[in-house]
Amino acid sequence: MPSLAASGKPMRAPDFLRSAAPQPAAARFAQVLGGLEPEGRLVTRGAKASQVYRDASPAVVLVISEDSLGSGALVSADGRIVTNLHVVGDSDQVGVIFKPKVEGAKVSKADLVVARVIRRDEVADLALLQVAEVPAGLKPLSVGGAGDIEVGSNVHAIGHPTGEAWTYTQGIVSQIRKDYGWAAEDKVPHTATVIQTQTPINPGNSGGPLIDDDLEIVGVNSFSGEGEGMNFAVSGDDVKAFLTRAADRRLSAADKAKAEADDCQDTVLSERRSEDPKGTNYASDGDCDGVSDGVAFAPDDKKQPMKLMVDANKDGKIDTVFYDDDRDGDFDLALFDTDYDGKPDVSGEYRRGEPKPFRYERIKQ
Repeated sequence: MPSLAASGKPMRAPDFLRSAAPQPAAARFAQVLGGLEPEGRLVTRGAKASQVYRDASPAVVLVISEDSLGSGALVSADGRIVTNLHVVGDSDQVGVIFKPKVEGAKVSKADLVVARVIRRDEVADLALLQVAEVPAGLKPLSVGGAGDIEVGSNVHAIGHPTGEAWTYTQGIVSQIRKDYGWAAEDKVPHTATVIQTQTPINPGNSGGPLIDDDLEIVGVNSFSGEGEGMNFAVSGDDVKAFLTRAADRRLSAADKAKAEADDCQDTVLSERRSEDPKGTNYASDGDCDGVSDGVAFAPDDKKQPMKLMVDANKDGKIDTVFYDDDRDGDFDLALFDTDYDGKPDVSGEYRRGEPKPFRYERIKQ
C-alpha cells in the first residue's frame, strides 16, 4: 500500500493565517487566501493543450476549508462539485471560488461562496459539494470512465498546486489499476480503481480533475506514491458510481478499526537495565494491543548503534533487527529472518530518511 505523498493532501495554510476565534463561514475560509497566487502565463505543448485548458479551466474551482486549499470540478449545471473527501475533512461547509473571467486576475474574499458538503464516500475518498448559484454561462464537465482511456493516452490536470491558482499540467496514463488500496495522511484505508499517471501534481491539486482530450473527467487527482512520476487519480467509473448514490458510503467497522490501529503510537511498556553490554532495553507496543512486539536497546556507549528488535508475528522470537549506527533516528541496516527459523537470512541497507531499504542481500549461512 503506497504512502500518501504530496498530492494526496490539500495545501496547508501558514499558521499565522489561522484563527481559533469563531467567525462566519465565508470569513473563516477567506483567511487562507493570503498565500494564493493568481494563475500565471499559460505554458502548454501545443494547440490541443491550449484548447483543453481554455475550455475546461472555468469548471475547475478552488476549494477552501478552514486551514487548507484544494481543487474541485463542477459536474452539473445546478452547482454540484466533485472533490476529494480529504480536502473537506469533517467540515459541513467549505469555501469555493470560481475562476475569474480575466486570466491571471487575483482572487479575493469577495469571490468566495460557501458550499455545502452533501455527500461523502470514505472508501473512494470522494466528496460532493453544492453551491447555490453558478456563474452565468459556465459549462460543467462531464464524467467519463476508465474505458474511455488506455495506457499511453494523453491526460491533463488543472488545479492549484502549492497555491499557484489554475495551473495546467499534461502527461500520459501509465496504468489503470483496479481495486487499488492506499492510505491517506490520516491513515484511513481507501480502495478504488485508479488511473496511474505521469501528469505532475502537487499539494493543492487534490480533488481536481484529470481530463482526457475530449474534455471528459476520467479521474479525480488524489495522491502520489513513492518514487518519481507516480501520481494517482480515482477513476471516472468510481466518480460516476459516487454521483448516482443517494447516500454516503462509509468504511466498514473492520476498516475503521484497522485505521485506528495503524494510527496508534508506540508505547513503552517497560524498561530494564542491561549490564553486558551496558545500556537500557525498552519493551514497546507498536499496535496498541497491550502486548510487547519489540525491544529497543540504547547502549550507554554513544559510539555503539541503537537497535530495535521486532517480533512481528508475536511468536516470542525476534524476526527483524534494525540498526541506527549514527543514532540520528534513521535506520542504516536491518537484518530479516524471513523464514522464522531464528536466524537472519536477508539484510537491507537504507538511505538517509527513506522508510524502506534500497538494497537487499541474501545472508550466507
